[in-house]
Amino acid sequence: MVFPICLNKARIMDKKITILCNTSSYTYTEFPASINLVKNPFKRKLTEKEVLELVRQHNPDGIIAGVELLTEEVMKSAPNLKVIARCGIDLDSIDQKAARKFNVILYRTHVAPDIPAAELTVAMILGLLRQLKQLDDIVRQNLWERKVTGLLYGKRVGIIGCQIIGTRVSYILNSFGCSMIGYDPEVRRHEYIDMVDLDYLVSHSDIITLHMSLGKENYHLLCDREFEMMKPGAVIVNTSRGGLINEEALVKALQDKKIAGAAIDVFEEEPYQGPLLKFTENTILTPHIASYAGTYRYDIEKETMDNVIEGLRKKGIEI
Repeated sequence: MVFPICLNKARIMDKKITILCNTSSYTYTEFPASINLVKNPFKRKLTEKEVLELVRQHNPDGIIAGVELLTEEVMKSAPNLKVIARCGIDLDSIDQKAARKFNVILYRTHVAPDIPAAELTVAMILGLLRQLKQLDDIVRQNLWERKVTGLLYGKRVGIIGCQIIGTRVSYILNSFGCSMIGYDPEVRRHEYIDMVDLDYLVSHSDIITLHMSLGKENYHLLCDREFEMMKPGAVIVNTSRGGLINEEALVKALQDKKIAGAAIDVFEEEPYQGPLLKFTENTILTPHIASYAGTYRYDIEKETMDNVIEGLRKKGIEI
């Protein structure tokens, strides 16, 4: 009588633990053999429909989340789901109320991409102001035209989102002799940044850079009205969330030369194939790579997997 029980127990122990990895790129491989890691087959941001199809197909024990929406319907469709580990610091795309309802443990990483994201932001600002793309083209076309470009020193920078990454940006820009104003509903005082309202920021900044989580309250935070208020010659940088900027309004501002340029690392639809591609001289577009520098991506991915394993163990699953 004991033998069949032992056999069943062995089968349970041999059963793979399924982790659905939704983030578009995940290269960490140093996880236990008992984990069956199902990677994002589309290698881009998933739609809610695609997430639903994947969870219904694989019924995961855990999810490694990128920036896709994880709604109540998604969690309801994954009866084995025990843990969601965000591969990043924001939980804005996850229905946290639903996670509590279905008793799903949520994690975010403590490793913040503040240094690589801040460095990319400053690189983009310098690239726009000093017109590096245009100057590179001039040399390659054997024109050798020397032109006067913009200067970062003395500029007023408007930082939208003044927490971890926005603060790191302010540290760097302080060394460039910039003055900084900031908007963040959750920050009242800051060491380097003078906190103001959004209207004042967009109308008084030479450079605007975004470092804010995305939610219903700030979706398309910068739209036609805000672009109309901007200073002629202003430039805008977004390494945060694509949905913070209304793209149609941004395109119109570039077409009308209301602003001088834009540098964008994040888009509402990725991979990006939209109208910003036609602005070859005054835009810098990168493929959502703010954290892809040094060991930061490895560190974030490792911590995410560690969080998955910790959450499963809390649920009584040995790995």
